[in-house]
Amino acid sequence: PCICTGGCGKTTLAKLLFNRLAPQFQHSALIELQHDERIGSQQVTSLLKQLGAEGFREGSPAGILLQKAQDYVRDKAVLIVVDNVWTPNQLDELLPRSFGQGSRIIITSRCSGPPHSEWWQKMNRQLKQCAIAELSSEAAVQLFRKSADLELSFQMPSKQLADIEEKLLKACKGLPLALKVTGSALRCNNRNGLEPGDQHEWEVIKC
Repeated sequence: PCICTGGCGKTTLAKLLFNRLAPQFQHSALIELQHDERIGSQQVTSLLKQLGAEGFREGSPAGILLQKAQDYVRDKAVLIVVDNVWTPNQLDELLPRSFGQGSRIIITSRCSGPPHSEWWQKMNRQLKQCAIAELSSEAAVQLFRKSADLELSFQMPSKQLADIEEKLLKACKGLPLALKVTGSALRCNNRNGLEPGDQHEWEVIKC
C-alpha cells in the first residue's frame, strides 16, 4: 500500500506500475475509486470482468459476486491495483481474502483508514507499505517551469518575479499536482518568455 497526501502522484504511480506489471500476469485489474464511493455490484463486476472471470450473473448482490471473485482468484496469480481508497469498508467489500501464489495487490490511499479494515488486518503480514517523498527542490523547479513553458535555465527578468516564483514553489510543498496546476496557470504565451510586466499575473496566482 501507498499512503500519502493528495497530489503527491499516487494515481500516476499506480497506473505506471499497472501498465508495467500487467503483461507479467494472465489476470489483472485496475480499479479506480471515487471519494467515499460505495462498493456495490458494479465495482465487483468490473473486477471480475477485468480478471477474465466468466459464468457469473451481472446484477447479482455484491456479496455473491465477491464470493465468485474469491473462488476465481484462489489458485491464480493475479495483479490487482486499487487506486484512491478512502474508507476501510471499500477494501472489505471489494477484494477477496486470499489469492494464488505470486499475486500482487497494490493499494493507494490518502487516509489512514485502510489499516483498520478487516481485509487489511487479515493480509497485514503480507503487506509492505511505501511512502512517496515530496519532490526535491531541483525537481520541483524543473516540473514547475516545464508546466509554465519555461526553460530550466531561464533567468527571471526581475527580482520581484524570482521572489514570487520562490514563494509559489514553497506553497506547492513539493507536490507534483500542485506544481503542474500552478505552472500551467502561469503558462506564458510570449515566445521570448517572461517579462517584468508579467509580475501582476504572477502576483494574482500567488494570492
